Amino acid sequence: MNKWVRMTVLLVGVTLVGGCSNGVWPVKETLTETIVEPATDYKPDKGAADMVRSLRERKDPNANLSDVYRDLIMIDVHNHDAAHPDPVSLWGRLGIDRIVLFGDVSEPSAQITDKAAWEHYRRDTSHLYPSFAGFPIYEEEGTRIVKANLEQGYLNIGEVVAASTASPIVSQVKWKANHPNDGFFPQIYDLAADYKTPILLHIDPPNGMPIEYLVRALKEHPDTIFIFAHANVFKPPSHIEGLIQEFPNLYIDFYPGFTAYDPSSTNKLEDFVPLIERYPERFFLSTDSGYSIGKEKAAAAMFQMIDLLTPETAVKVAYQNYESIIERQPPTETQIAKIKELTARLVEPKRYSLNKRKANELIFELEQRVLEKS
Repeated sequence: MNKWVRMTVLLVGVTLVGGCSNGVWPVKETLTETIVEPATDYKPDKGAADMVRSLRERKDPNANLSDVYRDLIMIDVHNHDAAHPDPVSLWGRLGIDRIVLFGDVSEPSAQITDKAAWEHYRRDTSHLYPSFAGFPIYEEEGTRIVKANLEQGYLNIGEVVAASTASPIVSQVKWKANHPNDGFFPQIYDLAADYKTPILLHIDPPNGMPIEYLVRALKEHPDTIFIFAHANVFKPPSHIEGLIQEFPNLYIDFYPGFTAYDPSSTNKLEDFVPLIERYPERFFLSTDSGYSIGKEKAAAAMFQMIDLLTPETAVKVAYQNYESIIERQPPTETQIAKIKELTARLVEPKRYSLNKRKANELIFELEQRVLEKS
């Protein structure tokens, strides 16, 4: 058999595309149905810290810090404005690039704002991460809601009221828990671990019995990503460090607006800088939608905090820490099935490498194309 005959045999069943490069003929795969493969690697922008250095070198001392850091991505990991008609514009004008969006928490009305967060996300996937907080902790139905939402494509769980006796608002909500390991929390933590999705917990008071149960949950669910909501509120750095040091699955939602502007704060932003610099991968920033201080101050304080950190830590805290968690979430069975269904209707079987976020974006695109085709 000469070389041309052998080549013909080898090429049976494939379609040639283009020419020969480096001795290898590129081929187009012939598929009968769509294949979705998980792609959950995350590679942070290694040049981001240098960009921050450059911004600081050109810094106008009279400029707003949100203008100074306009080229730095800023993620707000705790935002309640799902009921607002345009949360992206609302916070975008204050310099916030992406928001983890939900609304009410741990009560039936939260199921309405959970849906609103999803609809906002459908319209603007580049600036939003949808979260949900409407499920009962003491009913098995709560675990079914959590699983269904995670399968659908929500990228975050919470804010969930894991304990509250001091807050004038969330201490009154119907579905709050007595402590962070109460009710069906253990099963929900297992689901969060299975889907690699973080869960944001409101805990007050941030000491005593509630923290004892948080420690128990952290020990029993080492694969779950826990986020301690506004952990700096009414707590000095020393009260946070022990938990971070002991539990690598605990992350801190730092609300700089409280520390900088709330009259009841006994600390300054500078007090937390050494702690954040020691654990730069464990902190996020948030506005809590300006609770107690207003939206403008809440956003401004995020940039004030960033301005105090080294460039390497600043980019992690501003966006890379949270972005890493998002990008490592794999596509769900429901997402994969939906992509196969939609590509079959379009008669376009393909091979995709996707994470959960990208799967959402593809589904929205395919749904629009199917709608236009029908």
